[in-house]
Amino acid sequence: MTTISPFAAGSYVTNRNTSQLLTLKNQLNDLSNQLSSGKVSQTYGGLGTGRSTALAAQATLSALDGYGAGITAAQTRTDLAVTSLTQVAKLGTDARTALNNGLQSVAANTTAGRSIALANLQTALDTLNQSAAGSYLFGGRDTTTQPVLDADTILNGTTDSQGNKLAGLTSLINDRVTAELGSGGNGRLTQSSPSATSVQVTEETNAATRGKFGFTLTGTPTTTGTALSASITGTGPASLNVGLSAQPAAGDSVSFALKMPDGTSTTVTLTAASSADASSTTSFAIGASMTDTMKNLSATLTNALKGAATSTLAVNATAAVTQDFFTGSAKGGPSGTGIMPQQRIVYDTTPSKNPIGYTAAKATDTVLWYQGENSYDTATNPPQPTSALDTQSVQVSATGKVGTGARANDPTIRNVLAGLATMAFALPTASDANTSATYQTVVNKAGTLLSAADQTNPSVQDTVTQLSVASTRLSNAKTTNTATQTTVQNTLDGIEQAPTEEVVAKLLDVQNRLQASYSVTASLSKLSLVNYIS
Repeated sequence: MTTISPFAAGSYVTNRNTSQLLTLKNQLNDLSNQLSSGKVSQTYGGLGTGRSTALAAQATLSALDGYGAGITAAQTRTDLAVTSLTQVAKLGTDARTALNNGLQSVAANTTAGRSIALANLQTALDTLNQSAAGSYLFGGRDTTTQPVLDADTILNGTTDSQGNKLAGLTSLINDRVTAELGSGGNGRLTQSSPSATSVQVTEETNAATRGKFGFTLTGTPTTTGTALSASITGTGPASLNVGLSAQPAAGDSVSFALKMPDGTSTTVTLTAASSADASSTTSFAIGASMTDTMKNLSATLTNALKGAATSTLAVNATAAVTQDFFTGSAKGGPSGTGIMPQQRIVYDTTPSKNPIGYTAAKATDTVLWYQGENSYDTATNPPQPTSALDTQSVQVSATGKVGTGARANDPTIRNVLAGLATMAFALPTASDANTSATYQTVVNKAGTLLSAADQTNPSVQDTVTQLSVASTRLSNAKTTNTATQTTVQNTLDGIEQAPTEEVVAKLLDVQNRLQASYSVTASLSKLSLVNYIS
């Protein structure tokens, strides 16, 4: 039940005075708080109509702080990635320059060249494992897994947790070169002497091997002079027949081509001379008789075949293995199960164990050097790798993103690694008749691969440029955000901050009014009818 308090005469004035005093007291408290805190109010409700603007400004500042933190972290990663890839590109360009400067002039230089190339390869692999704040830079979207295996495992293989022996790059190169050269070291060719004045070279007799490994005969041989004759007979296998009908004159020659499994060919030319070094691969001495001359020609032919095999054929095989090896990936690929190199050799079951073809590697028998993310766009035909730059991105504004991702298995990086590996394993280690040919083949093969550092389109340097542009965009976004943050902060301060001079003036005014009110109230409280009459 509601009750109504009694109304006493004069109570309205008293209540009104009390209310006014309380209002002044509250104003005094609010101004005191503003003076001590510098804020207009401790709650958004106290900001009045400015509270909506203040809330929006706080949300904007919070977002800008988040963008700023992301930009700072991304810029560190991006700048480090630029530095790392610049180093990889420099390793490639320096190696190519060294090759073009004629490293073969001294045998010791080529031996040192191998060591330097191997060290550079190891440096490049280590560089691709660069990380920032525990986040790997070259693993695409996967920033927690080391993207590249250590150099020792890549080169020498390992044994996995299940006990499987995984072949490394060194083993794969040795297997391929051995299969290409054959037991005679001459590209799986057989040399014989049907007569005292003739010599014959026959292709690999195993049909399953021939054409896939070693040399095959191609084209039509040519001769100069009238004493030498040459022809190719048969098709499976074919044979080169070289004969003498008389003593050749100095300068007479015979030339024929040897085809390699990759479809390229090399030409062997043997030239008669009054004298020739026994190790020569190009000249044979004219002997006292046709029989002696043919013996000399046959010996030079043996040198030439072995020289062509250990130079052109072996270098081509090494370059092919290194390129194939660095396509491998433990994850991703078109099928999503990784990419297995195709260069594992298949042997037949005969005692001679002839190589008869290739099969895809397995994760249980071959080192897969790249362990990072490797997604493909399967909507294209054939499927293509997704953009590496987009695998990592940072939000720089409400509507803006900047891609900062990179992968160690980018084709241009793979080519540089393959070029360094080709140098490390194929440069000649001795000064002999084959040194120049071997070196020139390395220049052609490795030099082409190393040009991916800065000369091809695209190149490693192009990736460096992309990341540098991304870094610039991050810097520009940071500058823009800082300016925006300053503007928004000024607006917020205008709403939330209490000007000290204004607060002090108001505070003194309220204090004076409150003191006057207290004095009047105190005087009135002492007033009585007796005092009034007296």
